[in-house]
Amino acid sequence: MHIARLSVLAAILAAAGCASGPLTLDDDLIVSGQRVGEVQIGMPLATLLAVKGTPLRTAPIPNSNATTYTFPDGLTVGAHDEVYWIIVEDARFHTADGVRPGAEQIHARASLGKPRCVETRNETTLYDYGKLYFDVANDTGRVTRVGVVGQERRCEG
Repeated sequence: MHIARLSVLAAILAAAGCASGPLTLDDDLIVSGQRVGEVQIGMPLATLLAVKGTPLRTAPIPNSNATTYTFPDGLTVGAHDEVYWIIVEDARFHTADGVRPGAEQIHARASLGKPRCVETRNETTLYDYGKLYFDVANDTGRVTRVGVVGQERRCEG
């Protein structure tokens, strides 16, 4: 009887060892209103810098206390005490539906549905979905960048 119990305990421990580890956010996934990979909306600035390291460049955001931080992996982050927004220009970052820089506009729009608003500018058109948006180059029809925000932006168009 004792050996049977030990065998069951060993089987349970072996199965637990095969279970997946803790969730990692280092997955290059863009999640509307929440995160891009390990960078999260609301993340403290000190944590952002600890996770991403030294930015390639920084620039103050006019008329605010916030700063833009550009990192080598293609992320640009707006933050003051915490992360407000994240912009992606590298194609390895993607939504669960495959929306990423370089994707065809038609794929991005089909994946995300009807936008809240559309803003056409000289060289790009912005498709706003509330806490996620993407820009498309007007000449190529391809997504140039994807942005994630914690609060919906005001539609201009």
